Parts: sequence; structure tokens; C-alpha cells
Amino acid sequence: MYYDYIIMLQTKIHSRSDETIRTQITLTRELKKLVDQQTSLTGESMSQYLRRAALLRLHLEQSEKTSLKELASKIIGSINLKTHPNWKSKASVQTWSRKIRENWQ
Repeated sequence: MYYDYIIMLQTKIHSRSDETIRTQITLTRELKKLVDQQTSLTGESMSQYLRRAALLRLHLEQSEKTSLKELASKIIGSINLKTHPNWKSKASVQTWSRKIRENWQ
């Protein structure tokens, strides 16, 4: 439970006034079976398990978004579009992108 609290702090969704609400979800039979197997090993309720899964996903998505923003800020401005051989003009960018896409197939 301590780790859940840390994740909640990092994802900025923790509030002392936040109340628990009841919700309903739909799972496939196989997914429910897998979750039941895991919760029987850990002693968690399904609600605890799914709450933790949601927190982890929120944390991972927030971390990924932050990493992508950091990467973008490092790249933006580091390339001189006028001297790059494939980015000199709109036509050269289109030619370059077509050539790359041909290699993907």
C-alpha cells in the first residue's frame, strides 16, 4: 500500500478529501481468471489489484509523456533545416519521406 501512495503522489492524484466511489468494469473471462489467480497469490482483492494497475498505468504514461517532452526540447533547434540535405524544401521533404516509406514495405 505504501507504493500505491508514492505512485499517487507522483501522478498528483492524491487528495485527503478524495473519496472512494464504486464503479463497474467488464473483463473477458480469461482476463478475470488471470487476475483472480494473481490476487489469490497476493491476498489482494480484485479492487486493490485493479486500482494498483490503474495507478501504475497513469504513472507510466505520465513518465513517458515527460520523457518525450524532454527529448523534443533537446531536438528542437538542434537541426538546421537549411543545411540538412533532405529538409531544404517542401519538395525534398516529400521525396525523402516517400523513399523512407518505400523501405518500410
